[in-house]
Amino acid sequence: MFWSVIAENKRKTVSLIVLMGFFLISSGSMIGMALADAQHPYAAGLIGAAVAGAVWVVMLLVSLFASDSVLLGLTHAREVTRDMYPQLINVVEEMVIAGSLPHMPRIFVVDDPSPNAFAMGKSPDKSCICVTAGLLALCDRDELQGVVAHEIGHIMNRDVLYMTVAATMLGSILFISDMFVRSFRYTSTTRLASRSRRAGGGAAGPLLIVSLLLAIIGPILARVLYFSISRRREYLADATSARLTRYPEGLASALEKIGQSPVMLSSAPSAIAPFYTVNPYRQHISSGAFATHPPLSERIQILRAMSHGAGYTDYLKAYARVTRRRRALLPPADLTERGKVDIRQASRDGCSAPATRAESLRRARDIIRALNDFAFITCACGLRIKVAPEYPKDRIACPRCSRVHSVQRSGAAAVGSVLSASSAMGAPAAARVVCPDQGGGHPSERAVQEARFVPGRWQKIACEICGHGYEISPRFSGKRLVCSGCGAVIRFSRAAGQGGGSSDISA
Repeated sequence: MFWSVIAENKRKTVSLIVLMGFFLISSGSMIGMALADAQHPYAAGLIGAAVAGAVWVVMLLVSLFASDSVLLGLTHAREVTRDMYPQLINVVEEMVIAGSLPHMPRIFVVDDPSPNAFAMGKSPDKSCICVTAGLLALCDRDELQGVVAHEIGHIMNRDVLYMTVAATMLGSILFISDMFVRSFRYTSTTRLASRSRRAGGGAAGPLLIVSLLLAIIGPILARVLYFSISRRREYLADATSARLTRYPEGLASALEKIGQSPVMLSSAPSAIAPFYTVNPYRQHISSGAFATHPPLSERIQILRAMSHGAGYTDYLKAYARVTRRRRALLPPADLTERGKVDIRQASRDGCSAPATRAESLRRARDIIRALNDFAFITCACGLRIKVAPEYPKDRIACPRCSRVHSVQRSGAAAVGSVLSASSAMGAPAAARVVCPDQGGGHPSERAVQEARFVPGRWQKIACEICGHGYEISPRFSGKRLVCSGCGAVIRFSRAAGQGGGSSDISA
C-alpha cells in the first residue's frame, strides 16, 4: 500500500473542494452583477454568489453521501449476487483478502457488450466494483482477476475518493455555466446595452464580457483539470494488480483485449470516463492534455517487462526501463513492501475465454439477455433456445426437432448458465455445459448411469460412456440429464434432506 499516495489524494481532495467552491462563488457573483440592473449590481452579485454557494454545498453533499448512486445510475449498473456470477464474486473475494480491505465491495454489472470496468466509493469501507458484460464474456479467469485487482488498487490508494469528488465538482461547474449561457441567450442585446449606458460609462460592459468568458472558459479548464488528473494513479493501480495477483500477464492480456475490442462503450457518460480501467472513448492511444489514462501500449509493455518478479520494486524497475523517464514513479522510501514476490503460473481451472471476437460478443449479448429475464433452453438436438420475457406461454417447441420444453425463468440461474456455457468455448469441443432449470425432451433409455449431485455448489461430471463433460449450476433442480454425445441418461442422487425438481435436463 502506498501511504504517501493515500495522504496526497486526501490533500488533493480537500484542495479541490476549496478551489471549486471559490471558483463557483466568484463566478456566481460576477454573473449576477453582469445580469443585474445598474442600480443594484452589488446586491445582485451577492445573490449570484449565494446561489452558486448553495449549488456548491449541494454538490459537495451529493459527492460525499450519494455520489455512488448517482454515478451508478448514469451507467445503468445492476448489483449482482453469487448465484448470478459465482466466478466474479469469487475473484473479488480473493482480491479483497489479498489487499486486506476491511469490507467486501458491492459488485455491479453493466449491460454493455464493450469490455471494461471501474470502481468508485468514498473509502475501502464503502466502495463498489463494476464490470461490463463484455468484460465477463471476453476475459478468462486470470484476466478478470487482473482487472478486478486493478480496481481494488484504486480503492486501496483512495483514488476513487478524489475522482468521485472531482466528477461531482465538474458537474456543478457545468451546471452554473449552462445556467448563465442560457440566461444570456434569452436576454436581448438591446437590454444589455441599455444597462451598460445606465451604468454610466460602460462599467457593466467589461464585467459582462469577463463573466461570459468565465462561463465559457471555466468548464473547459475544469475538464482539462479533471481529465489530466495525475495519470500516475493508473500506473500504481497496475502495480497493485501485479502484486495482488502475482501474475502481471493477466492484466496485460486483459488490457490488450480491451484495447483491441471493436465495440465502443455506449453506457459511459464522459464525466466518469477517468474511472474506467481503459478510457472508453479510445483516448488511450495518446497522452495529451485531455488524456485520462497513460498510453495503453506503454502500460502493457511495463507489465510484460516484469520478468523477474511481481512485487512493487519489480514494477518500478520495469517502469523505468520502458518509459526511460528520469523522474521515478514513486520514491523508493515510500515503498512499504520490498520483499521478493515470485510470479505464479497461469491458473488451470478449465475456464478459458472465447476463441474469437464473434464468440465473445455473442456471449456478452447472452449475458445481457439473461440479466433482462430471458430464458435459455438447451435442447437435446444441440440447439440453444433464447426465450424473450414477453413470451406468454409456459412451454415452447424446439424449432429444429420439435421437442417440447417448459419455460422456467430462473433469473440468477440463467445468468450463471450463460457464463458457464460460454466458459467452455475455449475448451475441447466435447465439453458442453448443461443449462440449469430447463426441462423438456424425451431421454433415451439405451444406457443409464448414476451421478451424485451436491446442491449449492458448482460441480463437474463426465459421461462414463462417451466422456462428454458437463458443469452443473448450484441452482440445478432436475433429476436427470441426457448426454448429447451418446444419448445416455445420467440420473442424479442428492444429499440427504435435499429435494429436487421433476424436470429433465437435456444438453
